[in-house]
Amino acid sequence: MFTCELARRLAGAGTTIAVAAHPGLAATELTRHTPAIAAFLYARLLSQTPAMGALPTLRAATDPGVRGGQYYGPGGLLGTRGYPKLAQPSRRSRDPATQRRLWTVSEELTGVTFPV
Repeated sequence: MFTCELARRLAGAGTTIAVAAHPGLAATELTRHTPAIAAFLYARLLSQTPAMGALPTLRAATDPGVRGGQYYGPGGLLGTRGYPKLAQPSRRSRDPATQRRLWTVSEELTGVTFPV
């Protein structure tokens, strides 16, 4: 939601764009305190290597065809693993009014404004 609002604010302000990416489920140390059965299922069935988890971010940062506001993530197994592809954010997160509201409330709560 932040990325979409930032992309909208950056449109027409030069060549800088905002793009989102998610790694899917990458087998990193973030899961080290997960219960054993969940860790087994996660590690054996759902997760991918950290290197594969980095690919969506790398694609978003380097693919010359990327446009502002796009969202990249793993293309396989419910978006948890696989090579990166253009992902579809949830319907609810695509609402421009909600995106603007999130931005405004975040500025109010943090006292930080972004002049774009």
